[in-house]
Amino acid sequence: MILIPFFLGWLSFLIYGIVLLRASKHRKTGITLITLFFAPIVLVAFLVWYMDYEYLSCMLNGTSETIDYCRSL
Repeated sequence: MILIPFFLGWLSFLIYGIVLLRASKHRKTGITLITLFFAPIVLVAFLVWYMDYEYLSCMLNGTSETIDYCRSL
């Protein structure tokens, strides 16, 4: 339930950033807010891209005998 206010606050970065981007007086602040909106998306995409799925699958689906094999990956 606490994620809803966080999501709305995060979404407001985009909305308010676009509003400030259109106002030429506060253009840099708008760009900063839009960057803060896209930063978590880029971070999650980067982490998913470099995740070692073979090791993760081995650790989650393996038994206690396969732990040594998983560590060798």
